[in-house]
Amino acid sequence: MKVQTGQLIFTIIAIALAGLFIGLTIKATDFGVLKEAAKEASYFWIIASMILSIVSYWLRAARWKLLLEPIGHPIKTQSGFWAISFAYFMNLTIPRSGEIARATSLYKMEKVPADKSLGTIVLERVIDLLFLGLFSLLTFIFNSKTLFSFFSMGEKFPVGRLLILIGIFVLAGFIFFLIRNRIRNLKIYQRGIEFLKGIWIGFKSILQLKQRTLFVAYSVGIWICYFLMTYLVLFAFPATEHFGLGEGFFLIVSGALGMILPAVGGLGYPYVMSMAFAAIYLSHGQTAEEGKAVGNYFGLILYFAQIISILIFGLISILYISKTSPKKA
Repeated sequence: MKVQTGQLIFTIIAIALAGLFIGLTIKATDFGVLKEAAKEASYFWIIASMILSIVSYWLRAARWKLLLEPIGHPIKTQSGFWAISFAYFMNLTIPRSGEIARATSLYKMEKVPADKSLGTIVLERVIDLLFLGLFSLLTFIFNSKTLFSFFSMGEKFPVGRLLILIGIFVLAGFIFFLIRNRIRNLKIYQRGIEFLKGIWIGFKSILQLKQRTLFVAYSVGIWICYFLMTYLVLFAFPATEHFGLGEGFFLIVSGALGMILPAVGGLGYPYVMSMAFAAIYLSHGQTAEEGKAVGNYFGLILYFAQIISILIFGLISILYISKTSPKKA
């Protein structure tokens, strides 16, 4: 009964937080512009984008399974799927909490130690970074003018803040060096080292892969889905249906930057999309204001479409994970 009560309280808090931050986005939305854009939109492409997002969940779960098998933790693909769905839902509440939620929910379903699954998740992030670099290269090849316009609109790099941050790390390292022997005797330090060793074991799982070709295929499939999730929505609006692959490559790179921003629930995504379209319009000889107007409704509609998918499958994942018997974990 206590477990069920705790799960219910957690679910209510999570839904309340997600609702709060989504509500803040809705409050700041210009529904007049959004309504006009929605009238002209072709929802076939928007629904196709939502379906592809769920397909990417499944491909990521299947790839995760391949990473966990070599380190002695075979899992069901559906367990990975629901853990990933739950992770995306949790990102709507606390930035970057999804990685922890994903590892702990998998432990509940499959008894995979959280440190080892976190190691595989870190490895996935490195692989994702490589694919992002590949798309950045494609953007540079096919649409370098837009890419330069985008970065030219940004603020100057904060060199002063970077130097302060480096100084803090150097000072922390010096203090650690002075008291390292005392710290090593602390239980929390020893547990932390064991936890990091578990993460390292998970991270090295790629060296023991048995189905490397399938792993590569899943990785490529995930990023094809990511690309199409954005690119297909271009065909949903008269103002963007003429855009080509060059704009598609650029939008996935700029969109990824929007999701990386430490904003709750990916709220930075619509803003970055407006800046991205401003850059596209500038590179085509038009004004940044025209681009921002299109980018605003494009980013918001795509954002809300993905939020609907995340909410539906996130809530189902909570129910699915909660049914896992506590006796198994």
